[in-house]
Amino acid sequence: MLSLTYFLLPGQTGDVIVHGKTGFRVNVFRIEKEKFTPLSCELHIFGQNLGEWLAFETEGWNDKKLDIMSAAILWCAKYKNCKDLQLTFTDPRAMYSIDVD
Repeated sequence: MLSLTYFLLPGQTGDVIVHGKTGFRVNVFRIEKEKFTPLSCELHIFGQNLGEWLAFETEGWNDKKLDIMSAAILWCAKYKNCKDLQLTFTDPRAMYSIDVD
């Protein structure tokens, strides 16, 4: 899927969704396979798709970018064909004892 608004880049620890017009970034972590330590100053949304948990973390968060972040997550879900993505603000690692080696 070609998008003029968002694009996906490989990052150091996972993918990075970039909003083309503003440069706003959302880091995507596969929390069962990658080390993820949430930063207290950023917004976090977690999603489960077919049993795999993802964490979406903003870079340079401010409350004026919530619409950009939510659209970025929806775009990423469509791009990666995650038809069953279920989102939550609660970190699932405590609920489901998800550990990363």
